[in-house]
Amino acid sequence: MMTIKHKTILILLLPLLLGACEQATNNNVADSNRIIFEPYVHSKTFGQYIVHINALTTDQLPQEVARGYSISRSKNRAMINISVLQEQDNHRIPITATINIATKNLSSQLKNVSLREIKEDNPTSVYYIGELAVSHEEMLIFDLDIRPTGSEELLQVSYRQKFYTE
Repeated sequence: MMTIKHKTILILLLPLLLGACEQATNNNVADSNRIIFEPYVHSKTFGQYIVHINALTTDQLPQEVARGYSISRSKNRAMINISVLQEQDNHRIPITATINIATKNLSSQLKNVSLREIKEDNPTSVYYIGELAVSHEEMLIFDLDIRPTGSEELLQVSYRQKFYTE
C-alpha cells in the first residue's frame, strides 16, 4: 500500500520521469535539418552533388575484396560505404569530401565508426568505408555531415539500415 509520503514523492518525480521518456524518444528522431534517405534508397542528389550510401554485413563481401581492404568478414560486423560525385558537363566525377559520422541504434547507444578514404584508378573512384559491430535485427542510424572538397555547402543526411546476423 502506498503511503501519502510515497504518493507525494511520486507526484514530484513524475515530471522528471516524463521528461526523461520524452528526451529518449526525441533521440530517435532525425535532426530536422537532415535529409533522410528513405528505405531501400541508396542515392540522393543535392544540386550538383550525388551522395551514394550502402551498408551491409561484411560476410557478404567476397573473400578477396575483404582481404584487399583489410576488412574482417563476419555476420556480426557491418560496413558502410559512402561516395560523393559531382555533376560536371553531364558527367559524374568522383570527388573527395570531409565526412563526419555519428552512428546510434534505436536505443540511442552510440557506435564508433571511423571512416577511411579509398582512392582507386582505372576507373577513377573515391569512397569512404567504415566498420562496426552489429547485433541481429539491429537498426542503425547513420547521421552524416558531408562537405565536398572545395565547397562551402554542407550536406546533412541521415541513413538507416537494419542488419540481420542470423
